[in-house]
Parts: sequence; C-alpha cells; structure tokens
Amino acid sequence: MYIMASDPTQGISASEIETYFADKQSAQDLADAYAITHNAFWWFEDNEYDFEEGSPEHKAACLITDEWDSLMKQYQSRIFDLLIGEGIEIPHTGQIAVLIPFMRKYGYEDQSGWWVKESR
Repeated sequence: MYIMASDPTQGISASEIETYFADKQSAQDLADAYAITHNAFWWFEDNEYDFEEGSPEHKAACLITDEWDSLMKQYQSRIFDLLIGEGIEIPHTGQIAVLIPFMRKYGYEDQSGWWVKESR
C-alpha cells in the first residue's frame, strides 16, 4: 500500500507543469505529465475537505483543484487519442483498464490510486 505523505509537486503549480511539458511530445513525456497531474489533482482535491464550504480557504482550495483537474483531463485525453489511434476502444466507465497498460509501458504502476514510477 502506498500513501502519499507530501505534496507530489513540491510546490510547482499546474501552469508551471503545463509550461514544462508544452513542447514535449513523446508518449513517455505524456505518461510523465499525466502521472504528475493525476497525483497532484488527488492530493489537492483532498484539501477541499479541510475547510468549511464557502469559506475563502475552501474557495482557494477548489480553484487549485480545478486547475489540476483541467490539466489532468487534457493529458488523459491525449493518452486516449493515442490509444484510439492504436485501435484500443476507450470505455465510458472503468477507463483505468486502458490507462494501466499504457502507464505500465512507460514505467508507472497504479499503487493505491497513485501513479508510482517503478524503480528499475
């Protein structure tokens, strides 16, 4: 079992990640970007529950989560486009079933909902 103990982005913003990967086009870069944004989204999403709904802190946490969610969905969509190009059908539900083999191919394992880079 894996437990994320600290911010997986170490204080790097969603826009900085987007800028970093903007000119990177390989499938490995796409897997890396997706793993980073997926982990960050779920890390920050959990913060929303630390604050009273509607409070300034809650609104700020929601904005951060929304940024990561949007970026994660962009990378996921690009992965799905690649997979569709390879003749793989993307299911409406249970999409993890097609993400796991893709991510595994580029060195990641799904560990308790976190994408963890395999040590090789």
